[in-house]
Amino acid sequence: MKGGKAHQTCAFHNRNSVLTGLVITNDPVSDSLSVKGCFELQERCLQNPLENLELTYGYLLEEDMKCLSQYASLGYLKHLNLSYVLLFRISLEPLGALLEKIAASLKTLILEGCQIHYSQLSAILPGLSRCSLTTFYFGRNCMSMGALKDLLRHTRGLSKLSPETYPAPEESLNSLVRVNWEIFTPLRAELMCTLREVRQPKRIFIGPTPCPSCGSSPSEELELHLCC
Repeated sequence: MKGGKAHQTCAFHNRNSVLTGLVITNDPVSDSLSVKGCFELQERCLQNPLENLELTYGYLLEEDMKCLSQYASLGYLKHLNLSYVLLFRISLEPLGALLEKIAASLKTLILEGCQIHYSQLSAILPGLSRCSLTTFYFGRNCMSMGALKDLLRHTRGLSKLSPETYPAPEESLNSLVRVNWEIFTPLRAELMCTLREVRQPKRIFIGPTPCPSCGSSPSEELELHLCC
C-alpha cells in the first residue's frame, strides 16, 4: 500500500482475547509496513477469522489487492472499509472476488473516495449484488449516469441498506468538477426513479459531500438528500 512518504500503522482489535479486526492507516512518516505484511503477521499470530478490515488513505498495489481474496482469515468479514484508498489504477476483479467470497457475512462496505472509474464498476457488481449489506458508502467516485443506474439496479436485493451514499454523475459536473445544480437535480430524480423500480430506499444520499447547497452530509438521521 502506497501513499507517498507514509507509514502504515497496523492495529489489531481484540474482543475477549479474540482478534476481530485489522486496521491499516497511512501516517505521514515513512514507508515501512505493507498490507501483505500485516496479513501475514495476523495469520501467524491467530487463526481466528477477521470481522473488521480497514485499509484507509493511500494506494493499493496490484499484489495487495490480489491478496485480499486469498487469506482464509478474511472469509467471514462483516465490515470492509477501503475509504480514500485510490483504486483507479488497478483491476478491481480481486475486490469483486472478495465480495463474492464474503457475501453471506458482509454488512458494511465503505468505498468512499476511492476514485473508482465507471469503467471498473462491472468487476464488483456481481459480488455486490450477492451481499447482504446494511451500510454502503460509495460517494466521491467517478461515475457516469449509466454506470450509476447499473449500480442501483444491482442493489435490487439489498433491501436492508440504510444508509447508502452515491456520487453525483459526471454529466452534472462542470469544468471545475463541481456540481451544476440545474443539471444535477433532474438527474438525481431520474436515479431515484431507477432505484424505486427495484426496491424502496430507506436513508440515501446522492451527490457531493458535504452538499455545497445546504452543507449537509450523510448521517443516521438522513432520509433523502433533496437540496435544490
